[in-house]
Amino acid sequence: MNNLERSFAAGVVELREKTLKQIQIETAIKWAGRAAAAASMNLHHDAIEYAHEAVEHAALAGDESLLREIRLFLQRHRVSV
Repeated sequence: MNNLERSFAAGVVELREKTLKQIQIETAIKWAGRAAAAASMNLHHDAIEYAHEAVEHAALAGDESLLREIRLFLQRHRVSV
């Protein structure tokens, strides 16, 4: 099974277990972590790209407190959005 087929199978399992909102929240958190990690590694351009994804997914989740939390997290890690 190639990577795309494994991803498809994992997607089916995930969609049976989670709502779109849950997936958006988890995705936002993962991208925020990547942004902070990239910033700590002096990968500033990458950090900004990852931060944009984090903010986008937090906004798509429709959770204002998560959006605030992610923006504060990114600021603490010196990532501009």
